[in-house]
Amino acid sequence: MKIKAPAKLNLSLEITGKRPDGYHDISSIFQTVSLFDTVDVQPAEDIYLDSIGFDLPVKENIIYKTAVEMRRKYGVEDGAKIVLEKEIPISAGLGGGSSDAASTIKILNDLWRLNLSLPELSSFGSTIGSDVPFFIEGGTSFVHGRGELIRELPDLNLGWTVIIIPNIEINNKTATMYSYLDKGSYTQGGLSRKLEARIRNGGDCPPQLMFNGFFKTAIERQPGLEKVLGILKEIGIKEIHLTGSGPSLFTVVTGKEVATALSLLLNHKHHIKAFAVENISRVHFEG
Repeated sequence: MKIKAPAKLNLSLEITGKRPDGYHDISSIFQTVSLFDTVDVQPAEDIYLDSIGFDLPVKENIIYKTAVEMRRKYGVEDGAKIVLEKEIPISAGLGGGSSDAASTIKILNDLWRLNLSLPELSSFGSTIGSDVPFFIEGGTSFVHGRGELIRELPDLNLGWTVIIIPNIEINNKTATMYSYLDKGSYTQGGLSRKLEARIRNGGDCPPQLMFNGFFKTAIERQPGLEKVLGILKEIGIKEIHLTGSGPSLFTVVTGKEVATALSLLLNHKHHIKAFAVENISRVHFEG
């Protein structure tokens, strides 16, 4: 049993405050895109994980932790041999780990014949990670709370996008970036709600609503990000957005040809990893 686990972009991301439990509340538009990891699961007596192109110790991998916890919670005696093929860069703001976990939950639900409903899968997913419930169904959604509260939106025709991956590594990146935020980084979530309303009514995704509350902090705290932004502006990219807490950036372009050309230019001339992607709808994702 094999499933593709897509990356996501935050078309907007506002941090609205810190919660008593230590997490932060967000207001965000999530969109799945056509950059995929692949999760292949076969029956086995115990839980095994082989991660191709990924050096993290097995027992620290979110897929392994997800499978072990799902087996424990639902009293499953069978195991699973899981093979992960990584394409989504790690700790990049693209949700690769959360998407891998959600794909594992869905495929184990089938393999172990648990017959859990989508709400039950999402509820379990929320115990694994804040972004996991979104990836149970994917598509376009307004996401709030710490990430577990989801309002589905009509599929957004975003068109082609180029994702840019600066070569920046930060230990425990997400928690570290949140620790850098102060009250001046918080907003009321109004831009994300305006974007939600616009998408719900069949509108487009204007750049002025594509705000990310981490952008200023990322420039200050992620060495090399400002240099990459300078290169992008030099080659004529005007609208550049941050996804997640970084360091990945993205820009929406006019079509596949432009996206392909730009990604090739960045990869080969400027030695900056880049991917040309299109948005993945909920229907496509479920299929």
